[in-house]
Amino acid sequence: MAKTLLSIQDLQARALAAIRTQPGCSDVRNIAINRVTDQRAGNNWSMCVLSAGAADANTAARAALNIQNALRHDYDLTTD
Repeated sequence: MAKTLLSIQDLQARALAAIRTQPGCSDVRNIAINRVTDQRAGNNWSMCVLSAGAADANTAARAALNIQNALRHDYDLTTD
């Protein structure tokens, strides 16, 4: 199945919304989507939490990893 191509901004919005649905993560304020250029990698992006807000940072980081793994099955970044 082909992946849907998204801009960094669209992927960031989807990922942040998904993280905020996770237990203890409703207050996560900001994430970053980073382009991966290594052609040996299975995906062309990665994600990290920049600001956990009132959420526990470790909980937010674990949620981000889970959401990243889930979203990588469906989405890739568009090429610039």
